[in-house]
Amino acid sequence: MRLLAGAGTSSYGDWLTTVALLVLLFRLTHSPLGPAVYMLARVAPKVIGPFPGGALADRYGPARVATACALLQAALTASIVLSANHAAIWPIYVAVALAQFFGAAAQPCYSALIPRVTTPNHLGRIQGIYSALGNSSLLVSPALGALALSITSPQVLIGIDAVTFAVAAILVGSIVGADEVTRGAHTSRRISAGIPIVMRDPTLRFLAAAYISNAAAVTALQAVLVVAAAQRFGHDADVGWLYAAVGAGSLLGTLPVIRRTPGRVSTLPIAAASVVELAPLALFVFATALPEAILLLFASGLGAALYQTRGVIGVQQRVPADVLGRAMAVVRSAQYAGMLLGAIAAVALVQPLGWQATVLIVCSVGATFLFFIAVSETRGSTT
Repeated sequence: MRLLAGAGTSSYGDWLTTVALLVLLFRLTHSPLGPAVYMLARVAPKVIGPFPGGALADRYGPARVATACALLQAALTASIVLSANHAAIWPIYVAVALAQFFGAAAQPCYSALIPRVTTPNHLGRIQGIYSALGNSSLLVSPALGALALSITSPQVLIGIDAVTFAVAAILVGSIVGADEVTRGAHTSRRISAGIPIVMRDPTLRFLAAAYISNAAAVTALQAVLVVAAAQRFGHDADVGWLYAAVGAGSLLGTLPVIRRTPGRVSTLPIAAASVVELAPLALFVFATALPEAILLLFASGLGAALYQTRGVIGVQQRVPADVLGRAMAVVRSAQYAGMLLGAIAAVALVQPLGWQATVLIVCSVGATFLFFIAVSETRGSTT
């Protein structure tokens, strides 16, 4: 309960800040590049963050590492408020980048902690609740942000986020006893020990590929979502409702694994659900009304939760506890690499081509990449 409460608290605050910073930087810069560069600063450090985080979690214990990361995020988030009050844009980007690095380092820690605080037959329930908390934060926090921004400043919401990180540090720090685990006799201490584990397993390979392609499309849309809300639906604060639609779909997608822990997770359900996430993102470009856009993003969030939750359970079922942090680091790093590619595409394409073409291009490239990965896996299984 303390693990779930700590993770949930930080997730709620994090999405509150995401909406607040998108709106803040759009207002400060008066340009679509403002939020696009923010997304780049948000995702670039995440690519490398999981590897040291996973390695430290396997060596010193995931609860200790997650607690330290939360404390550092609290301090960095508080510094954003000071920079925003002085309209200092570049220090905001720097603080965001550092905070996201530590946030990415913490993610393998949470995934490695879950099997240590529950039994295998309850793994799906705890992982499902953990995912549901994160997804419900995407539902609730952006909606609250959209409402709150009409009566208060983005700085207030960012300050609340700093407090949530401090609370998370206290809660997760109270379960350091779960850090103790029996180490295998031949366990490697290399930071890259998770890479061969993921690459040898076809399901985990496809999971990593899906994280890359879909995260790129999601991030490209996120980078221009506030622009789409302002230009197509009339107000930049409507971005909160669009985020909330994704969260609602994601929350629904976690319910099956909460009810029953999946058996041996296979590739086919992951592949099908990844398509369910990707297709509505491309169709969003053609949405002309806010309810239509909300429905599409709801469907996308549903597909994301269906494959991501099962995929993580698949990793937890396959990988020993003393290398689980590094194996999850590979999966998370694949996700963040996709996010980085999507952010770079948004920064490079949004000005010359517009936000609609940017989203369509990234979705098309992601779908093509997944198709070739699926074909190669099918050929490999028949030879």
